[in-house]
Amino acid sequence: MERVASILERERDLLEALLFKLVETRLVLQADELRFLGRATGEVDVARTRCREVDLVRAATVTAVAPGASLRELAAASAEPWPGILRDHHEALTGLVAEIELTAHRNAELARVGLDALHLAVVVPAGGGEHPLGDDRAELSRLARGASLTSVLGTAARLRMPGLLAFLR
Repeated sequence: MERVASILERERDLLEALLFKLVETRLVLQADELRFLGRATGEVDVARTRCREVDLVRAATVTAVAPGASLRELAAASAEPWPGILRDHHEALTGLVAEIELTAHRNAELARVGLDALHLAVVVPAGGGEHPLGDDRAELSRLARGASLTSVLGTAARLRMPGLLAFLR
C-alpha cells in the first residue's frame, strides 16, 4: 500500500502543477497578453502529459494490488493506517480535479469571449488605407490572436481524465 500512497502523492503534485499552469493561462488571458498564450498552453499540455503518465503508473500499480478497485474501495479494504491516508488522498484528488475542470472551463469561456470579439471587430486599414500592407498586418494580427485563443479551447478539450475519475468514483 505504501507504493500506491507514494504514487497518489506524486499524482497530487502533478495535478497541482497542472492547476497552476491553468491559472497562469487564465491570468495571461485576463491581462490580454496573447503573445504568451502559446507558451502558456504548451506548458498546460506538458503538465497534462505528466499527469497522464502517472495516471498509467497508478492504474497499473492498483491493478496489481486490487484489480478494478476504486480509491474508496481500496481504502475500505486496507489495514490501518492506510484507510485514513487513502481517504485523505481521495479528498485532495477530488478537490484538485474539480478545480482543474472549473479553471479549464473558465479559460475556455474567456477564449470564447475573445474569439467572439475578434469576429465582431472590423479591420481598419492602417493610416486610413494609405499603407499597402495595413490591411494585411491587421488581418495577420487578428488571425494570430484567433489562433492563440483557439489553442486555449483545444487545451481545455484535452484535459479529460477518465481513468482518474473512475478511480475516484
